[in-house]
Amino acid sequence: MGKASLRLLADLCTLGRGGVVLLLLGEVGEGPEALAKVVHLLLLGWTLDVLDGMLARASRRPSPLAPWDYPLDAGLAWAGFAYLVGAGLVPVGPGLAWMVVALTLLLRYPSKSLSMLLQVPATFAPFYFAAFLAPEAFRMALLWALLALLLDGRRFLGVVREFLEGAS
Repeated sequence: MGKASLRLLADLCTLGRGGVVLLLLGEVGEGPEALAKVVHLLLLGWTLDVLDGMLARASRRPSPLAPWDYPLDAGLAWAGFAYLVGAGLVPVGPGLAWMVVALTLLLRYPSKSLSMLLQVPATFAPFYFAAFLAPEAFRMALLWALLALLLDGRRFLGVVREFLEGAS
C-alpha cells in the first residue's frame, strides 16, 4: 500500500473519530441506560485513534488532518463527560464547574500537558461508572486497555513521557 493511501486511511480514521464525538454528544440527553453504548463508542473512538496513529507513522509524513488528532482526543473525553452530566451520573453543578474551570485554566495557560491533566477525570469517569452500572462494557474496556498495552505499550509510554516532559 502506498504512502498516500496510508495517509488517506489515517485521515478517514480521524474523520471517523469526529463522527464518534458527534454520536457521543447525541447521547447527552439519554439516561444511565445508555452508558454501555457510550463506553462502546469511546472504545471505537480510541481504536480509530490507535489506527490513525499507526497509519500516519507508516506513511512517514503527516496527513492533512493530523492537526485535529489531539483536539479529537480531547473531544472524546469531554463528550463522554458531557453524557455523564446529562445522564445525571455526575451532578450538573460540579460537572459544569469542572468544565468551566478546565476551560478557564486552558485559556489562561494554554498547553497540551495541562489539557491532558484536566481531562483525566473526564476520560476515566465513564469507565468508573460502567464498573457499577454497565459491568459488561467495563470488562470490554479493561480487555481493550490490556490488549492496547500488550500490542503497543511503547506508544502508551511515549504519550506518558510526552505529558511529563510538557508538565515540567
